[in-house]
Amino acid sequence: MDISKLSKLLPIIGIAILVYIIVDIGAEKIVNAFISIPPLYYIAASLLLIPRSILYVYKWKFLCKQQKMDFSFWYLLKIYMISTFYGTITPSGIGYNIRIYYLKEKIKTTWEKCIANSLVDATTGFISALFLALVGTIVLLEYLPGFFTIMLPAFIFYLIIFIVLMKKERGSKIFDRLIKPLIPARFKEKLGKSIDFLYEDLPPLKYAILLIFLEGIINIIAATQGYIIALAFSINVPYAQFILISIISSIAAALPITVGGLGIREGAAMVMFSIYGMQPEVAFTISLSGYFVKQIVPSVVGWVISIKEPIKYD
Repeated sequence: MDISKLSKLLPIIGIAILVYIIVDIGAEKIVNAFISIPPLYYIAASLLLIPRSILYVYKWKFLCKQQKMDFSFWYLLKIYMISTFYGTITPSGIGYNIRIYYLKEKIKTTWEKCIANSLVDATTGFISALFLALVGTIVLLEYLPGFFTIMLPAFIFYLIIFIVLMKKERGSKIFDRLIKPLIPARFKEKLGKSIDFLYEDLPPLKYAILLIFLEGIINIIAATQGYIIALAFSINVPYAQFILISIISSIAAALPITVGGLGIREGAAMVMFSIYGMQPEVAFTISLSGYFVKQIVPSVVGWVISIKEPIKYD
C-alpha cells in the first residue's frame, strides 16, 4: 500500500475503534455517565493546568538555556499552548514540532539547533512516561502480564537510543556508517554540517535526568486531572494505581493509528480499570473526560493564540 494512502487510513482506524466501543457499551449509558459529572469537577481538574504548564515551561526554558537560546517564560508558554493545539489534532502528536518554527522565528540560530531542542524535549518526556508506564505494568503484572512484555523492551530501546545519540561522537559514527552511504555525493558535505549544527550546544547527558524527573511530575499532574474527574463516580481505584493506569493508556494512545489517541486510550483504560470492577461506560467516560481537561482545554487556548500569532514563512 502507498504510504500516503496509509497515512490517510490510519486515523480512520482509530475513529472506527472509538465508534465500536461506543456502540458496544451503548450510547445512552455513556451519555448518562457524562451527565452525572458535576461541572465543578471539570473546573477543578482544569485548574491543575496552571501548575502543570508552569512546570513544563520551566523545564523547557532550562533546556533552551543549556543550548544558549534565550526565550522569555511567557513566549515559551504561548508556544507550548500553540504546539499542544497542533499536537492534539495530528496523529502521534507530530504537530507538537510546530514549536521548531516559532523558536527559529524568534532568534537567529540554526534550524538544526531548534530541531535538537524539540527532539530532546519530546524524547525525555516520552522516556519519563515510558518509565512510569513500566512501573504501572509491574504493579498490574498479575492481571495483565502482556503489557509488561511490551513496555519493558520499549523502555529499554528508547533509553539506549537516547543515550547513544546524545553523544556527538556516537551520533556522527552512526550517521557516517548507516546514513551517509545512502546519500548522493553532492549532499554529503551539507548534511555533515547539519549534524554538527544539530549537536551544537547540546546539553550534557546528566541534565537529561533532571528533564526526565520534571517530566515525570508533569505526567503525574496530568493524570491527577483525570483522577479528579473520576472522583465524581466514587471509584474503587487507589490514587497511585489510577495514575499509573492513566499513563499506560496515554502511551497506548501514542500509536499512530488515530488523532489524539481517540479509541486506543479509551480501550486500554477500559481493560485496565475493569480489574477494579469499574463499569465500561464509567471507564470510557473518565478516560475521555480526562482527555478533555488535559488536552482539549489547553488546545483551545493554543488555537486562539495561534490565530493572533501565526507562523511567518519569511
